[in-house]
Amino acid sequence: MLEAIPSDGPPVVVVARVSQPGPLVAMKLQAIMNRSAEKQATDLMDIVRLALDAGSGPLVRAGLADLSQRVSADVALHVDLWFVRRRAQSLRALRQSGDADISMDDLDLVADLLLGACRRG
Repeated sequence: MLEAIPSDGPPVVVVARVSQPGPLVAMKLQAIMNRSAEKQATDLMDIVRLALDAGSGPLVRAGLADLSQRVSADVALHVDLWFVRRRAQSLRALRQSGDADISMDDLDLVADLLLGACRRG
């Protein structure tokens, strides 16, 4: 909840709904192929940042682990596509968008973390 205090009136309490990191990553993975090249790069960067961040990374993995089997399998296919099979293309897009500090090792780690979270049993 957010509380806004206007200069002339009583405080207003507002509830802001935000997506959880795991489902957000799942959505971005599934949307990448339908986006412009510029938006693909920003989606990839969002996924990398969310997956590798000390605060959101565990939440991403927990959220992916909680997905249904069918959705989890679909997410794993998209992780494999963008972070394994097309990782050179993804890295090129990230670097062209100004994220020069991202390495192939970063993409490999993201793939390992996300695929691990999607595995069942």
